[in-house]
Formats: sequence, C-alpha cells, structure tokens
Amino acid sequence: MNLAAVRAMFDEGTKVCMAIGGWGDTDGFSVGAATDVSRKLFAKNVATTVERLGYDCVDVDWEFPGGNGEDYKKNPNSNKTAEIGTYPLLLSEIKKAINHHELSIAVPALERDMIAYTAEQVPKIDKVVDFVNVMTYDLMNRRDHATTHHTSLAGSLAAINTYISRGMSAHKMNLGFAFYAKWFTTAKGTACTQPIGCPTELLEAADGTDTGKSGAMTFEASNFASVPSGLTDSPDGTCGAGSSHKCTGNACCGQYGYWYVFSTYTT
Repeated sequence: MNLAAVRAMFDEGTKVCMAIGGWGDTDGFSVGAATDVSRKLFAKNVATTVERLGYDCVDVDWEFPGGNGEDYKKNPNSNKTAEIGTYPLLLSEIKKAINHHELSIAVPALERDMIAYTAEQVPKIDKVVDFVNVMTYDLMNRRDHATTHHTSLAGSLAAINTYISRGMSAHKMNLGFAFYAKWFTTAKGTACTQPIGCPTELLEAADGTDTGKSGAMTFEASNFASVPSGLTDSPDGTCGAGSSHKCTGNACCGQYGYWYVFSTYTT
C-alpha cells in the first residue's frame, strides 16, 4: 500500500511515520551504529528515504539494543555490549539528518530487557528523541516459566516509573496497548486454581526457538466460537464450553448464560 492510500484512511493532518526494525527485523542496526562513519551513512539513508517517500516522522524500532532480542541465543548478549554506547549516538545522527521530522523509538517494558537503557544512557537518548513508545505488553513471554499478566496496569506503571527514574521525560512517553490476548500452556499434571503463578510447559527451546506452547489471539470475530446451543441449567455452578450447562440465578456468571474467558494460561 502506498503512502497516499494510507493517508486517505485517516483525518487530514495525521502524521504517518516510517518505522524501521521490529521484533525480529534488526539486521543492520548494530553495524550501522558501530562507528561514526557508519552512523552518518545510516542516518543519511534514513533521511533520504523519508524525504523521497514523503513521510512525516521516523520510528526506530530497534527493540533490544544491548541484547535479549529475538536472536539472543544465536548471538549472545556478551557480543552486544558495545551497542549500549553506540545506540544513543545512532539516534543522535538520525535526528540531525531528518532535521525537522519527529523521531520516536520503541522501547521494552520489562526491566530485564532494558539493557541499553541505563541511568547513564537514558538522558542521552531522551535528549534526541521526540517520543518514546513503551511496549507495555508481552510482559510475560516464552522465556518465562510461570503464568502472569502479559500486560497489566501494575506492569505498565513499573515500566514508566523505571524510565522516569533513569532520566526519561514523562511527557515524551506513550503507553502501548495490546489489542490481542496471549495464551500459555500450563505444565502437565498441574492443577491451577488461579491464572497467575501456574508453571508452564517449556515455551522456548534451548536454541531460542518457539516450542509452539504459547501464542496470541487477536479480537477479530472469526476468532470467537459460536454461541453454544442446547445448554441445560447448571446444577453445580459450572457453565460454558465443555460443561453443557448455562447459568441460573447466581449459580455462575455470564449475562448470556455461558462463559467466554480470556486468560493467560491453557491446560
């Protein structure tokens, strides 16, 4: 889809940014950030593309400088320590090259992933960017071993407060919202009585690949099951899929006589 078609989908005056990178699409960032010469060339190429295509702003989605990215098993964090210092320098060159265009970045919300966002480096980053998009989702991911919220108020607040404490300007930060649910397979033989704290199956293999025991579901109507029919009154408070019962009185919840539950775990 070309840029004109994108603009036509929004109100006049809406800014359309060129996003660079992504979760597993970070090839070139480390090389581009490595030296003064490479940083200037990288920034020049970004600026040229922005001007030629007519974007209003640039979003750098180098999500995990310093390590813990998609390739952390193949290319360990110990090989990426230089990125902690070169990342702010690359951002500075990009900002200078794109001139009046806004520069934003995507940043992790888990403290364990804030490797490049130290108290020393954050003020340098804050100085050159216009907006900071905090990825307050995937707070539980396939590297975890017990269920917790993949996005939450408490987790989001902790992320924002951590960045502020390290020198990020509060007014520059945008809070990310997850328009999807996550699921995680709980360990065999585990009796989970609550959604939080249940041990999971192995979600990530030793080489860093996905074991297929977790995933995401978006909220398109095609993802939802049809309303069950022929349900009988619940005799014991159970209801919904798998029970063949519907709610009666205060026996169980659900205004339509059945449950749809989005949780952070599956069995």
